[in-house]
Amino acid sequence: MRRVVGVLLHPRQTMAAVVREPSFITVWIVVLLVVAACGVSILSTAVGQQALVDERVRTTEMIGGHVDDAAYAEWLAHPPISAYLTSGGRLLLTPPVTLMVALALVALALMDGAGVSFVVALAIVVHATSVLALQQVVAVPAQFVRESLGSPTSLATFMPSVEDGTWLARLLGSIDVFGVWWIALIAIGLAAATNRSTLHWLWRLTVAYLAVAAVVAGAVAVMSGR
Repeated sequence: MRRVVGVLLHPRQTMAAVVREPSFITVWIVVLLVVAACGVSILSTAVGQQALVDERVRTTEMIGGHVDDAAYAEWLAHPPISAYLTSGGRLLLTPPVTLMVALALVALALMDGAGVSFVVALAIVVHATSVLALQQVVAVPAQFVRESLGSPTSLATFMPSVEDGTWLARLLGSIDVFGVWWIALIAIGLAAATNRSTLHWLWRLTVAYLAVAAVVAGAVAVMSGR
C-alpha cells in the first residue's frame, strides 16, 4: 500500500525503489481489488446495468452494426460484462494488457540499447497502473450522474464542441488525462532502470500512445463508414 501511495505522490523515489526491488504482486492485487470494487459498485445498480447495455449498443453501432429488439432484450436480461472491461480505459488495467505492455517495454528498451528485464518492466507497469485505478475511483461518481460507462476524464469530455462520431471525436475519446499520467509514470520508471532521461522515454511512449489511439479511431471510423 505504501508503494501505491508513493507512486502517486513521489513517483521518482518510488520508481527508483521499484527498479532496485521489483516486487509487484501486492500492488497488483491492491490495484485489481480497487478496480473490481469500482465495477461492483456501479454494475450492481440499475443505473449501471442500463449503462452497460447502452455501452454495448453504442459500441455495436459505432462499428457499423445494428441492434434489433431481440438482441436489446437479451442484453437487458443478461447485461454484457465485456462492455465494461473494454470501455472507459479499463482495458489497460486487465492483466493480459499489463503483460503485453511490459513485453513492449522490454522490446523498446532493447531497441534503444538499454537492457531492461521483464520482471523490472512488469513491476514498472504494475505500479504505474495505480493511477488508472485512481481514475476508476474518480470516474464512478461521474458515471452514476451521467448514466454512462464512458470515461469522464477523456479529452472528448473537455471538448464537447467536437462533433460526436467523427474521427477526431473518437481520437479525443481514446486519450485520457489519467492515461497520459500513466505514460509519464512508465517513463519515470524506465529512466530509473536505464541511463536515459525521463524525457527520452516520455516522448517515445507518448508517440506510441497517440499512434495506437489514432489507429483505433481510424479503424472504428472505417468500420462505421465515417
